[in-house]
Amino acid sequence: MSHLSILPTVYSSVDLLEASLRDEGFNVVVGGLMARFGRDPLLVDLLAEFGDSPSLGWIVGSDGVLTMVGDLQRIARHHGLEGRLQRVARRYAVRSALDAAEQFTPGTQMMLEPS
Repeated sequence: MSHLSILPTVYSSVDLLEASLRDEGFNVVVGGLMARFGRDPLLVDLLAEFGDSPSLGWIVGSDGVLTMVGDLQRIARHHGLEGRLQRVARRYAVRSALDAAEQFTPGTQMMLEPS
């Protein structure tokens, strides 16, 4: 049983989100242009694509929080994308927790082994 659901998943680090997306198989571009239906492309801080699924983008707000942008209706209809994004959130939460632990105990080495 995983207890990772208790970890916060507010995205505030482009680097951690980029790594988590890549680990889950997304093609990621930092500072990309996201195509939008019937509108000019949108400059996003992080652009992620996976196969034939719609592009996902994240923009860093003035509060430092990354907000996802995209065509939510098309995203919701894409089979498997929701589960993949849930795994990205878990990966991000683990990375964030490990980074926080490193802040308290500099120089400590942690190893994760696959189960």
